[in-house]
Amino acid sequence: MVGQGAGVTLIAFWAVTMIGLAYYIYRRQNVTDTKEFITAGGRAQVGLTTASFAVTWMWAGDVLGVPEYVGITGIAGIWMYAAPAVLSSLIVIPFALRMRRLFPQGLTYSEYFIERFGKRAHLAVIAVLLYTMVLGGVIQLYVGGAVIGGLTGISTTVVIAALMGVVGIYILLGGLWSSMTTDFVQFLSAIAITLVFVPFLVFEAGGPGAIYDSMTTNLGSQAPAFLSMANVSAIEDLFLPYALGLGVWGVVSLATWQRVFAVRRDKTSRFLTVGGIGVFTTISMYGVIGVVGLAAFPEVAPGNITIETLGLLPEWATVVFLLVVLMVLGSSTDSYLTAIASLTARDIYFRHIDTEASDAAQLRVARGASIGFAVVIFAATVWALSNLGFVRLLLIGGIGASGLVGPFALSLFWRRTSSAGFVTGVVVSQLLTGFLLLGNAGFPLWIELQLWEIMAVGHLVSSSLAFGVSLVSPDDFRFETIAQGGSEIAADGGETDTGAGTETGGER
Repeated sequence: MVGQGAGVTLIAFWAVTMIGLAYYIYRRQNVTDTKEFITAGGRAQVGLTTASFAVTWMWAGDVLGVPEYVGITGIAGIWMYAAPAVLSSLIVIPFALRMRRLFPQGLTYSEYFIERFGKRAHLAVIAVLLYTMVLGGVIQLYVGGAVIGGLTGISTTVVIAALMGVVGIYILLGGLWSSMTTDFVQFLSAIAITLVFVPFLVFEAGGPGAIYDSMTTNLGSQAPAFLSMANVSAIEDLFLPYALGLGVWGVVSLATWQRVFAVRRDKTSRFLTVGGIGVFTTISMYGVIGVVGLAAFPEVAPGNITIETLGLLPEWATVVFLLVVLMVLGSSTDSYLTAIASLTARDIYFRHIDTEASDAAQLRVARGASIGFAVVIFAATVWALSNLGFVRLLLIGGIGASGLVGPFALSLFWRRTSSAGFVTGVVVSQLLTGFLLLGNAGFPLWIELQLWEIMAVGHLVSSSLAFGVSLVSPDDFRFETIAQGGSEIAADGGETDTGAGTETGGER
């Protein structure tokens, strides 16, 4: 536990550092047009992009989520949490390679859908992406309010207001350049400090031997299960909904796709793979917090295990850890806010409101959206803190993926996928999963399902409807028509091709 004064000082230090860095990069990279704001001009270095991607996935939710998983099911909770997170970064690779080949000139991947299917499909995708990105931001702020407020005594509302305000300001300045540059600093801080912090926590708890002895004593007859990686007692509650939702979330996350379009195409697989490995490393380290908590606080509810365990640290170490939380929290929140800003400017304003809008007008909308949605995310977080447990919020965050992944895959690899099939699959799936998730016994035809079953229904319905309707009413789409003639395409391996594309209409 640290005092309020130390907490305020820490937040102020982080704020000045991040805003100062964002202002520097804004001036250095001349972020004065929409392309620079949304995709960093498509010229970001692979190291910068990889670090940004990795630290975006090392989100602050891990600080609460991994220890809570361990508190519920033991050390098996580490792989139940880590496996879907790593899977999400790897499963996006074939999607990313295909998209960069089909749509090299894209600024946001959501614009692909208007080229592929038209405005109805595009609007359906926008709706899914908006609430998905807002939920991602809410998850981050939830952790900030709970952890920083809990360890400093500062009001959680004040904490999340300060955090969202700082992130909103530095994204307002430099967009994706600000996000990725601050992410790089945050990545280095998270890796270096986490590798020092976790062993220190183990030392403060008496060392590995003492932790093991305390766990076996406290857990009693449950000890063999909690100390086994094969404990699958909570697989339906923890692993399956995470795997079916957040496990494929990277495929639909606009924050991921911004980084895909920002890096050279021949580096795509590398940065996604390395990023996924980095995510697994930090998740494993955060799992130690849960293990120490099981040894030191056997009566504490899993949802409170992080705060109680961190109380074992001396004040200076707690301050260091809070700095890590601030860094990781900022790296994820700014990614979602940048994604929302680009979605608002390009996909909503430019594509549906003013198709003749100048670049300067689009940039103004993007910057305005970064502030407007910062307010929306703040308000939603205040509500969530009072009404939802963290793991429930975390797992619900992946609900959007269940309606979009299957139809998206069909659209990329099957030329007969039709607009009617795509829209039907996405819309019906999201309405049905929302009904199953939010409904109750008073609703006609409502049935009670577990969260993973709702996710599975979403995937099954979206994919089957998109495929079935497309079979009945198919398109005969020629993929080569998407790439704009004269676009400069960075080919895999680094060659440059100025043609309009090399896809053939008969490819599946």
